[in-house]
Amino acid sequence: MTTKEHMMSTTIDTSVDGGILTIDQAAAYLSIPKATLYTWRTRRAGFGPRAVKLGGCLRYRRSDLDAWVAEHLESFDDVPDIPVRRDGMSLSRASRPR
Repeated sequence: MTTKEHMMSTTIDTSVDGGILTIDQAAAYLSIPKATLYTWRTRRAGFGPRAVKLGGCLRYRRSDLDAWVAEHLESFDDVPDIPVRRDGMSLSRASRPR
């Protein structure tokens, strides 16, 4: 642990319950690889959850992660129904016999 990280960890509550998360904690909270958060931040600017720079360290507020997840809930209202054959079998690939 660097001196900077030690100072940050002693002055800011970085536990998940505290609301401020490190990138490792944020990735674990979202159940995604840390690299995905970095990719969203650098290659898909504006796509991922909002981050905060504290003392040069990247941090995520749990409330921002929760809001981002809520904005990206999948809606099934716009999904077309899967066609069904007359015998009741689905025409989707997953259910076709091989």
